[in-house]
Amino acid sequence: MTPPAPSGCAPLRGTARRVAPAARLIACLLLACLGAAAARAGTPETGLAEMLQTEGRDLSLAEWRALTRGRTVWYRIDGALWGRESYREDGRVIFQFPDGECLDAEWSYRAPWFCFDFGQALGGSPHCFRHIELDDQLYALGRSGAPQAIDRIDDAAVACGLNPSS
Repeated sequence: MTPPAPSGCAPLRGTARRVAPAARLIACLLLACLGAAAARAGTPETGLAEMLQTEGRDLSLAEWRALTRGRTVWYRIDGALWGRESYREDGRVIFQFPDGECLDAEWSYRAPWFCFDFGQALGGSPHCFRHIELDDQLYALGRSGAPQAIDRIDDAAVACGLNPSS
């Protein structure tokens, strides 16, 4: 899932290939800060995040693998495309931002957290998310920031450098 805000998961082994420029890192960190500030301000995202935590059902590792292995997950925040993530058979993902730039990562699971290690491309700390189902809708919920609605899971290939929404 998805790389907006650093979390407290222990460091993962392996390396991540950086495809996005430094500006992408700055934008991600800015979005994470804005998301955390919005959560403190009591926005609708705060209400959804609280509902997900109290009423949602965490997906198990087996459920998530069955949904995503060899497939691509599309994420939205407030209705806007946030990115998509292609889950490869080798336990790695490629996260693609809306402008087509990509980051490569390894992921691991420590119940209920799915943690993604993008290496120095996103500050060197893993980014961890819960994958939650609420009212037949799937979400990714990090330790901070806005909940990410999972728009769809499909077989579309990620083509880095190309805008996925065009």
